[in-house]
Amino acid sequence: MSKSLLDLSGKIDPALVEVFEALAGVAAARHIHYFVIGATARDMILSYGHDIEIKRATVDIDLGVEVADWDEFHALKNGLVATGQFESTQSAQRLLYKCELPIDIVPFGPLEHANKEISWPPDHSVRMNVLGFEDAYRNAQTVRLSSDPVLDIPFATPAGLAILKIIAWNDRTPRGSKDAGDLAFLMRSYLDAGHQERLAEEHPDLLADDDFDYERAGARLLGRDMAAVMSPETRKVVLEILDHETDNPKRYRLVEDMMDNYAVTGDVFEECLQFLEALKAGIQEG
Repeated sequence: MSKSLLDLSGKIDPALVEVFEALAGVAAARHIHYFVIGATARDMILSYGHDIEIKRATVDIDLGVEVADWDEFHALKNGLVATGQFESTQSAQRLLYKCELPIDIVPFGPLEHANKEISWPPDHSVRMNVLGFEDAYRNAQTVRLSSDPVLDIPFATPAGLAILKIIAWNDRTPRGSKDAGDLAFLMRSYLDAGHQERLAEEHPDLLADDDFDYERAGARLLGRDMAAVMSPETRKVVLEILDHETDNPKRYRLVEDMMDNYAVTGDVFEECLQFLEALKAGIQEG
């Protein structure tokens, strides 16, 4: 997997670049590591980086921030508010940039509980599973949003996003159809996101498959790339989810949620199920 610099300078709305300049400045001043996740990462890498059409527009920015404790997390939030460009909201993880753009900040790292959950102070009644965040952060790709001055920001790769989407979908009640739709999109577009040449160069066995299908081969390659960056704990959980969602004769909830979001050709149910089976096979092979 290549994590070379993705230069998008000159392609990004200057107003959006200003948001990231402000975020990067405050994080750097406090020596806090972070990366961009969610729809913004999807759009930057797939749409701006590889000209893949995105059907669902980004409406916020999601950040994962690696912090030692809640004091460090609050110091980051307070630092952003102190710039006068961000304001607090009733949601503990959310800020608003210039009164309109939501910025969701999710902490991970040493403040996690042993089960990879975080619980928000002061009463710790709100909990969130951050399993996979460390894996996705270690695999982040540097994206250049501006060359003058240089502004390089770490973004989750499609493989990292797929890990986070599967876990987030499984944790949401009711199930998150948005996460399922994003996962389907990542699988279907993976080869077009700069990975097509890798089939012949690194994974010729996928091309030699008698039942070769371009998009399913992409899903299988995505699974292999996910396996390359997942910890044993993350891999175990992700495979358990996929096993349940591909081998359960009573209800295929993930397939159903995928079908609700992105139309596919032919037998819709069968094609979505085949994508998940190819993804699972890739993880097992990886």
